[in-house]
Amino acid sequence: MCGGKIKKTDYDYTRIFRRRIKKREGMEINKIYTGDNLELLKTFPDNTIDLIVTSPNYNNWRNRRTQASRKDFWERTNITYDNCTDKEDDETYEARQIEIINEMVRVLKPTGTICYNHKDRIFEFEVKSPLEWILKTNAKYRERITWDRCGMQAYNPVRFYRFDEDIYILGKEAKGFTWNKEAAKYLSIWRIVPNKNIYGHNATFPEELVKRCVEAFTNEGDWF
Repeated sequence: MCGGKIKKTDYDYTRIFRRRIKKREGMEINKIYTGDNLELLKTFPDNTIDLIVTSPNYNNWRNRRTQASRKDFWERTNITYDNCTDKEDDETYEARQIEIINEMVRVLKPTGTICYNHKDRIFEFEVKSPLEWILKTNAKYRERITWDRCGMQAYNPVRFYRFDEDIYILGKEAKGFTWNKEAAKYLSIWRIVPNKNIYGHNATFPEELVKRCVEAFTNEGDWF
């Protein structure tokens, strides 16, 4: 969950920080941890992470139920997770998202950034936006990036075809965060083709998407 290249000048700080992590939580840098994301976040110390790039499951189970006539389509296009049913009621799902975002804010440095990828969800023809729960968290909402996925995600006969998702830029503070102005060249619409079932996972981030977040919101030696 943490990574990043460390400069030689950061060596003493890194060594101390690594010891602190090992002593308190038994964790190491440059290592992948798998498990319940909320429980893992709770093991991180306050104010230690510079950048978080994340995308939760979208809890899209109702698509399969309400569009049974297109069962074959949904079996091809919906994501099946190993350890997530994706079948929570809205209240449970949104409450968990609020708790997760608040934990991310807690571990984030005041200069840090959270890039939270989500999309609008539709049920019974009504749209629910992630902003409905984001604005209930402790995060400062700084910006929204549109991720143009370069192709239609799902057919809907009563709407303009949607081919984009959103990346919500959040932080512990509304100003004073790390920002590399050269990244402004990417503008607020990112045209990036999504990955196709690579690395043994069917919902991986495109590397280009993560790269832009790292370029924009971190410096060498930061933790992400």
